[in-house]
Amino acid sequence: MIHINKIIGNIHSDSDLGKKYQTMLKNDKVEKIQVSRLEADRTRIRKLSNKGTDLALTMEPGSHINDGDVVLLTEEKMIITKRDSENIVIVSLNSDISTQQTLETAIKLGHIIGNMHRPIKVANNQVHFPIQSDSEIEMFKKLFYKLRQNISIKNENIIFEPDLGYDIHGH
Repeated sequence: MIHINKIIGNIHSDSDLGKKYQTMLKNDKVEKIQVSRLEADRTRIRKLSNKGTDLALTMEPGSHINDGDVVLLTEEKMIITKRDSENIVIVSLNSDISTQQTLETAIKLGHIIGNMHRPIKVANNQVHFPIQSDSEIEMFKKLFYKLRQNISIKNENIIFEPDLGYDIHGH
């Protein structure tokens, strides 16, 4: 078992690591570990790479594992994280509503989603949040029924990263 206690960098945000990744990928020296969103914030994780390397990750409190993080880099191998995609709902505010309607709709959406204790990401006049099953889409359509003229709702399967500070629930 290999013990890991820090992230080396990320192939998506560090161009040098990105180039190294491409080279090692061509030479079949890249291994991947799958990490769920819930595991991404844990301080202790044990994982087996897709090529059988046994890893024990012991991260600093407050660490977060992102898609493409490099956890091991030697001449023989690079091990990166691959975050699991998940079903999310995307609620968009319609562009043809008044400022007052936008404000009221946003507050009501926040209230409904907040009562469901979901982590959120807000981007481009959209609210993204994860769902556990497709049946929840219908539940949210019912909950958002009174707002339907001001919003559109769609479902996607992507790697979800909540906004910092909007991913933890506590009372």
